[in-house]
Amino acid sequence: MKKIGLLVLALVLALGTLGVAYAAWTDTIAIDGTVETGTLDINAVYFSGTDIYKNLADDSVVTVFWVKDAAGVIKWQSGTPPASNVLVASAAAAPTPAVDDSVDITFTGAIPSDYLVADVIIRSDGSVPTIVTADIDTDDELLEWLWDNGYASFQAAWVCINPDPFAFGYCAPIDGPIQMHEGNYAKVWLYLDLPQADDETMLAAGYHQEDFMNQDWEFTGHFEAIQWNESPYMGYADGIPCDCEVLFDGQA
Repeated sequence: MKKIGLLVLALVLALGTLGVAYAAWTDTIAIDGTVETGTLDINAVYFSGTDIYKNLADDSVVTVFWVKDAAGVIKWQSGTPPASNVLVASAAAAPTPAVDDSVDITFTGAIPSDYLVADVIIRSDGSVPTIVTADIDTDDELLEWLWDNGYASFQAAWVCINPDPFAFGYCAPIDGPIQMHEGNYAKVWLYLDLPQADDETMLAAGYHQEDFMNQDWEFTGHFEAIQWNESPYMGYADGIPCDCEVLFDGQA
């Protein structure tokens, strides 16, 4: 009986050892992965303006519209200034020197005219669709009155840019925030006119035409891009603005 007991004990020990050896058999498959995050980016890429000249040869008025790229190279121009001229008034948009994501808009010598406008074409360069809004603000009472009464306006439109980037047309006006995808363009322009004479609205506000002469007005504004699914305009309560605003400031 003692011999059998020893044999049984030896078998139990052998099975235990086998269990340990069996549990040590393992295999591993390695996983390598990457996470690439999206980008949200809007940029001001083209800038335009208006120059109003007096032709000294015959006292006629010549208006020239132009478009430049970010380097200041003229990409399109409607005619040329007269050989003998005086630059009477102008409106211009341009990148702010040495400042990223910033635009200067300046109206110089503004007078009652048919059309004095400066504009900016923005492009979405990010992979993430974005909601873009634009706004302007001023502390100047007279300039604010001009905006409120149609003498100045802040408008936007889709831009259809085909193979030739300046054979573009305006697809549709924009009313309120817009959703932009990578490669989409939109144009935002500032139009300024001045009253030629008193009108009832002006007099009711206590202003006269001469009040708008010899003024130096300033305004600020911005384009703000927000990730499309986080924008309050898409039905979400808490929009999360990105840090890639295109700021602009100007003077009229």
